Parts: sequence; structure tokens; C-alpha cells
Amino acid sequence: MTTSNGPKQIAVEAGNHALFGFSWMLVMAIGLMPLAEASLSRSPSITMPTTVAFFVAVGSGILLRRRYSWVGLVLHIYGQIAVWLSLFVMSLAIVLFAVGHG
Repeated sequence: MTTSNGPKQIAVEAGNHALFGFSWMLVMAIGLMPLAEASLSRSPSITMPTTVAFFVAVGSGILLRRRYSWVGLVLHIYGQIAVWLSLFVMSLAIVLFAVGHG
């Protein structure tokens, strides 16, 4: 647990919490991209969502490096990539199933 050194420390911690939450929401939204692409009548792509998810996970880990230990950072990055991959594969399977039986 960290000690607070005043309003500046509280603002830094609030920013870290916001960055942490935003990066997880962004990774989850990127995982659902095949559903959005299918609703726009485009074929789902894998290259751009993969690249964006990787850089969001690593970038947020780099920005949060002072808040967590190295193990925590590795788990943060690995967890974001695992959640993205799970959501992406499931949403892609839903799209392919709907297109195949549509």
C-alpha cells in the first residue's frame, strides 16, 4: 500500500487507475471487432486488431511500470492478450457461424 503525499499523489494514482481501466476496456472492445466488422458487411480482419491489442497491452504495461512489480506487469500484459484472444476468437466464431448459416 502506498502512502499519499498530498493531492499530486492522489491525482497520479487516479490517473493510473483510469489508464488501467481504459486499457482493459480497449482490449475488450478490440476483441469484439469481428462482430462490428460483420455488422458493417466487411470481412473480419486479424492483422489490425492483433497489432493494436499487442501495443495497447505492452504500452499500458510500460506506462504502469512504476505501480506494479515486474511480475505484475507481465501478468497484466499476458492477461490483456489472453482476454483479447479469447474474445476475438469467440466473436470471430460467431461471425463465421452466422455467415455460414445465413
